[in-house]
Amino acid sequence: MGLFSHNSNSNGDIDFKRLRNDLMDEYGVQMSAYSGGLGFLDMCDAQNASEQQLLEMAKREGFNLSKYRR
Repeated sequence: MGLFSHNSNSNGDIDFKRLRNDLMDEYGVQMSAYSGGLGFLDMCDAQNASEQQLLEMAKREGFNLSKYRR
């Protein structure tokens, strides 16, 4: 299992709905501020991402995942 596998006990308690919404908000801000189309594509990717992909996106954006633990 990888570090961000949603099957691991450490990630089973992540609020993925909230994480997804926050990532979409972040990408929306990026789209408005400076990246235009790329931010829109990232926002669409976040909307359709698996839990594993959400964790990877959050890591890439520097999100503090402990904020999303239930």
